Amino acid sequence: MSYENPFPDKPSASKAFRIMECHSSHKAELAAGDVPEDTKDADAGQDVHAVLSDDLSADDVSADAAQTAEMCQRDADKLLAEWQVEGSIPDGLKELRYALVDIGHKIHVVTARKGLLGNVLFTGQFDLLYIQGKRGLLIDFKALHGKHPSAIENPQLMSLAVLVAKKHGLESVRVALVQPWKGKPTVADFGADGLALAESLLLQVLADERNASPDDRKAGEHCKYCKARFTCQTLRDKTIQDLDLIRPETIGGDANHQASVIFARMAELSIPQLIHIQENVRQIMSVFLASHAAVFKQAVENGEVPGYALKEKSGRRKVSDVGVAFARAAVHGVTAEAFTNKCSISLKGLNEVVKDATKKKGKALEVLTDEILQGITDTGKATFEVVRVGSLE
Repeated sequence: MSYENPFPDKPSASKAFRIMECHSSHKAELAAGDVPEDTKDADAGQDVHAVLSDDLSADDVSADAAQTAEMCQRDADKLLAEWQVEGSIPDGLKELRYALVDIGHKIHVVTARKGLLGNVLFTGQFDLLYIQGKRGLLIDFKALHGKHPSAIENPQLMSLAVLVAKKHGLESVRVALVQPWKGKPTVADFGADGLALAESLLLQVLADERNASPDDRKAGEHCKYCKARFTCQTLRDKTIQDLDLIRPETIGGDANHQASVIFARMAELSIPQLIHIQENVRQIMSVFLASHAAVFKQAVENGEVPGYALKEKSGRRKVSDVGVAFARAAVHGVTAEAFTNKCSISLKGLNEVVKDATKKKGKALEVLTDEILQGITDTGKATFEVVRVGSLE
């Protein structure tokens, strides 16, 4: 999609969770500037949203994106059917960004666009909104497999509910989080009292954000979404503090001995300490490692680290044209059966070639692919992960 946020320097609904947890995070991101990030997942999600908003057709995106969009739309249609009441036909709005604006010390909500009068405090973009009388149904699509709070505890949806209610004079708003790859949609209802409380909370959070200083930074799980995470001293200090629980630097000997001692120390920890590691250390460990890798590589590249240098690694070779490879191998006696026995194909790859050949998409493509794969797939051994009670669905 070509749409861009006209107020990137203002707090937004998508960052509401992080701003609530760390009031200084938005200012820290602005100070960090343009931080290169891997946008592969974001781009895939954008394709799904583009199909749902009618900016692209299902034929313009990958089979995975088309299927995900179809699943999202199916859930949205069901949510609409359950929510609407007899009477007028609900009005539908897609992909609009609203702005919370202070005009003469009065708070208004208007469609976000450049050149707005007043002081823009906050913006938020919804995916889909239905309005029927004084009632609203707001749907947010999450296209991938990431972790997101349910609708009832989701600051992004809460703040969007405030914006759409104030913009359209709604007395109630149902918010729904649709993430088909993670299960059924979750919903939360805001009545008049709930909307008033949500607005009060949002305005307080925004005031805290405006008045925040670097001393107000707070490290936690939310840091992995912050562009300032690579330079944030608070996150560095918190990571070191958490890691100090095991104190690996106090262990002598070789790597095997160190590993044995760390395991022994871990086994001696109390249940509260283990929970602390589960909920704090593990959550930010990936940030710690990524931050170290990026900063250390830059220091080595600048020649600041004695005894280290950058070594180029060759990219992994792969066959780019399987058809040509088989034709050339067949000249030397390789049979089609032997070739296909040794050369595997990914499920995603098969999905793509079937789509290209049949022009099918969505559910029809899924059914056809399942028919082709019937009886010829192997499922790996199941693995288990520790999760919180209540998140097993």
